[in-house]
Amino acid sequence: MPTAIVLGATGAIGQQLVTQLTQRGEVESVIVITRRELDITREFPNAIVSKIQPALLDFDQLEAQAAECMPAGAVAFVGLGTTKKQAGSKEAFRRVDHGLVLAFARACKTAGVSQLGVVTAHGANARSSVFYNRVKGEVERDIRALGLPCVFFARPSLLLGRPEDGRLAEKWASVLLAPTARWLPRSVRPIEVRCVAAAMIDAALGGVGERASFVLSNAQMHRVPH
Repeated sequence: MPTAIVLGATGAIGQQLVTQLTQRGEVESVIVITRRELDITREFPNAIVSKIQPALLDFDQLEAQAAECMPAGAVAFVGLGTTKKQAGSKEAFRRVDHGLVLAFARACKTAGVSQLGVVTAHGANARSSVFYNRVKGEVERDIRALGLPCVFFARPSLLLGRPEDGRLAEKWASVLLAPTARWLPRSVRPIEVRCVAAAMIDAALGGVGERASFVLSNAQMHRVPH
């Protein structure tokens, strides 16, 4: 049975990834990579906590330290992400959403991880004039260049079911769009964080990931049973 690894486990999608992975019978354990001590039962109240293995790492040494705690053949997921407001500057945002994510992907390459799934964003494009979308596109481009056995990118639209994290614009957008969301095209329709996690897990464990690199679009994630 495979081991799963999650970076960014305390974020909205990361919490769902950890919880749902522990509930999958084919997953033996879930390594949660974190920079701080976690209260496992509080962070993941619906998870099978006996399957969770916290790995407390120095994120300044993420690539080297993560590679050491990854078993070969594991499946890995990245839910790590911030905002420019939370990070404090564009440079700090890029260090997290590009620098740390790419360092983790390099660790996956070194360790022989079989599949890597990364949350980016709808509209991710390395040539975008929008800074956020450009950084997401650049990290996709740079991870693809590593030559991992299989890597896929989940590109959700506006996320629903996100806990309070200071993203007021997204919170109000979700409130305003919720009543009419079902009539929007699936390509842009707001999506629940649990649906994103379920689609990523199915892609990694359900035989979807047979190509070296592919994208899970917002529309595709809406179609996955959950």
